[in-house]
Amino acid sequence: MGNSKNPGATPGPSAGGTAYPNERRPWTTSELKTLSTMRNEGADAIAEILGRSPKAVRRMASKAHVSLRVRPGDVCPVCGMREVRPHTSAGRHGMCPTCWTERLTRLREEEACQKRAEREYQAAKKRAQRA
Repeated sequence: MGNSKNPGATPGPSAGGTAYPNERRPWTTSELKTLSTMRNEGADAIAEILGRSPKAVRRMASKAHVSLRVRPGDVCPVCGMREVRPHTSAGRHGMCPTCWTERLTRLREEEACQKRAEREYQAAKKRAQRA
């Protein structure tokens, strides 16, 4: 069976990619980010998403100092449905990621309306000065 210490060894049955397509590949930064952001989902759910074994997910979580302990999370006060993830910018504001994104969208739309109103005001002011 192949291993990382002997690259010339023949690969084992699990290296064929039948069970876990990303087995034996180095972890990418996006996979590590997924591991840390989805930590409340548990090792089995993360393993299914990443295409890795639950054992590999638990091992990498341990190396990256990410706790995979499944805890009941706080419920978002805005929607009352989704969980607040504490180590995200949304969680720092006490919202779930979906509500936080919707709030940011509304804020950007308000900023755009204010800028548009300011431009119209300045244009009307210039027209009045010329008359």
